[in-house]
Amino acid sequence: MRSLRTILACPAILLLCMSAFGAPHAADKLDKGVRFDSPQVLDLSAWSAKPVGAVVPVTALAASEVEQFHNAILADEQNQWLRFSDDVYACKESKACSQQQETRLIASENAGVQRRGKHLTITPAREATIVFSDWATPEMRSADGDEESHWYLGHLAGNGYHRVEVQFGHDSPGSFLINPASGKTAFVHNGSDVVESSPNGLYLVTFNADNLPLSIRVAVLDASGPGLELFCAASKADQSIAPAFGGWRDAKTFDVTLESRGMDDKPKHRAAMRFMRARTGWTIAASDKTLLESIGFVCKENK
Repeated sequence: MRSLRTILACPAILLLCMSAFGAPHAADKLDKGVRFDSPQVLDLSAWSAKPVGAVVPVTALAASEVEQFHNAILADEQNQWLRFSDDVYACKESKACSQQQETRLIASENAGVQRRGKHLTITPAREATIVFSDWATPEMRSADGDEESHWYLGHLAGNGYHRVEVQFGHDSPGSFLINPASGKTAFVHNGSDVVESSPNGLYLVTFNADNLPLSIRVAVLDASGPGLELFCAASKADQSIAPAFGGWRDAKTFDVTLESRGMDDKPKHRAAMRFMRARTGWTIAASDKTLLESIGFVCKENK
C-alpha cells in the first residue's frame, strides 16, 4: 500500500532530529535518481492530494444507460496495457533472463535508452537525460533495509511513451511513463492501484479502492503531457462504500460504480457513474447522486 512509502516528517531543529532518530542513514547519501516523489514527476498515486480547478457538475444518468452497468466486466488491479516485467519479458523470476530481454529492448532505441550498471538512462528528443538508479541499503539495528530496481519495458501502445518499471523493496511495483520528446514523466502504482488506459492510450484512469477517502484521477498522455485533467475526491472516509472500474465504453468514455454495503456485507445501494470527455471538457452523470453526496465526492477539472 502507499502508506509503506510514507515519509516520516522530522522536527525543524536538526539536533533534535539526530538525537531522536540517530545520525542520517546511509540511504540518505545515495544517488537514487528520479523517483515517484521527485519534483518533476506527476505522481498519479498521490491519493491524499486535494482537487484543484473548476467543479464539474454531476447530472442524472438515464435509466437506459444504467442497465449497461449490470453487464460490465469489472477490472482488477492488473491489466494487459501495464503488464509486469516478468510477463513482458516472458521470464519466470529469472534476473538473468530479464537482463537479456531488457538489453534486447534497449538495443532497438538507437542510444536513446542506455543501461550503465545500476543506472538506466533515457534521453528525450528535446530535453536532458533522465536517470533511474538501482539502489539498496542493508538492514541495520536502527532501520530496515530497502531497495529499488528498474527495468526498461519499451514503448506504450497508442501514445508511444517510454515505460520503466520500478520494483520496491517493501511495496508492489509501479511504472514511470515518460514522454519521448519532452521527458515529462508520470508515475502510476499499477501494482496496487486500478490503472486503466483508454483504447487509444490517450487517457489514463487510476484509483485505489482501499485508500480512503476515495480519490479518482484522470490524466492525459498526449504529445505535450502527461497532465492531470480531472481529479475527484471524497471528503469522508466511508468503509462501507467500495469503488469498481466498469470499463471504457469508447476512447473518451469510462464507467465507475460505487457500491454501498450493509453490516452483513450485502449490497444496499449502487451508484453508476459515467465520465465522458466532450469537446469542452469532462462531463459526469450518475444514477444516484445522494450516495456521492453522502461521502462528499467532488470532481474538479484542470483546464
